[in-house]
Amino acid sequence: MASTNPLALPPTLSPDSLDTLTELTGILGRFRAAIQASNPSSGTGGITGATPLPSGATPSHLGASPGGPGGATLRELSAQTDALKHKIQRARAQTKALPDMERDIEEQEAEIKELEAKIGLQRQVLEGLRERGMKFGTEGEKMDTD
Repeated sequence: MASTNPLALPPTLSPDSLDTLTELTGILGRFRAAIQASNPSSGTGGITGATPLPSGATPSHLGASPGGPGGATLRELSAQTDALKHKIQRARAQTKALPDMERDIEEQEAEIKELEAKIGLQRQVLEGLRERGMKFGTEGEKMDTD
């Protein structure tokens, strides 16, 4: 009999639906490349940071010119981030629908302590059963067989 796990994630909620950094990195990389392409004599164009450009990406491939592929102009920032905003909104709605999301940290920590105490008691019972079993085994089997 197959029963569903009450704590299982909904099928629409996956790591990919929560990953916004990949898209954000791509968008920022295109804008960074466009700014660097428009100011080649100024070095980094006033942009600092340790994140390198995506491998194989050149300003010409990233749409550094207005209307080019990738649209890396500031006017197109809103259009490029719309999908990201919608993804974040969907992920927020899906995570709020998960069980126990309304509980605060103190409630969850109290439940964890209760469960840890219960586990401790279960371990004590199992240890007692193991000791009785070992004692029974050393006394030898006392079954009558006919």
